[in-house]
Amino acid sequence: MAAQSAPKVVLKSTTKMSLNERFTNMLKNKQPMPVNIRATMQQQQQLASARNRRLAQQMENRPSVQAALKLKQVEAW
Repeated sequence: MAAQSAPKVVLKSTTKMSLNERFTNMLKNKQPMPVNIRATMQQQQQLASARNRRLAQQMENRPSVQAALKLKQVEAW
């Protein structure tokens, strides 16, 4: 069997700007990063830490968790 080659597909350019020009323009128009990103990240970390502490406290107060902790303490003796 002879393999038939597919006809060559030629796409016409849809823009008049090259990729290099497009990316160069994107870099030129890039907005500078705000200076206070570190402060924002610290606030997010503090908020996450507070949520984690609250969740840990809730877990600690659950009867099933307290029972499991008591069993573990008894086994350790």
